[in-house]
Amino acid sequence: MMNAPLTSRLQQLYENVPPTVLALPESVWTNKPAPGKWSKKEIMGHLIDSAINNHRRFVRVQIEPQPLVIEKYAQDDWVRLHHYQEWTTEVLVRCWQSHQHQIIILMEVASAESLYNLCDIGGGELKTMQWLYQDYVDHQEHHLRQIVDYHF
Repeated sequence: MMNAPLTSRLQQLYENVPPTVLALPESVWTNKPAPGKWSKKEIMGHLIDSAINNHRRFVRVQIEPQPLVIEKYAQDDWVRLHHYQEWTTEVLVRCWQSHQHQIIILMEVASAESLYNLCDIGGGELKTMQWLYQDYVDHQEHHLRQIVDYHF
């Protein structure tokens, strides 16, 4: 499997993040560091939204004509409309984990050829599906470090 290193990284997140972040006191989850900044709950919610949007991209880039035009999504609006601040931490983390599981499976079964399928990420810039996978895992790790000081 050509995607083994990325799949392995995401699998490690899938396994290690829940016990690590659920050990945090509930009080730290709702604190907003500054006006207009997301709480840890909202960051986790953003990662769920990212998984939802990227899952769709990962499927579409394999079945639709290339280059697939990657649509942007209004991340602040997604977080606001989902009211993640009101979700229980347990539900947030389990929802995040469930979406990661689905993406891990997609990454594991992607054909070697599909990793070179092209996407237009805006501004006429073309990237491969492999790049999308890499960017996704990097994005997850980046935001998870905002939730807990841990090196995934």
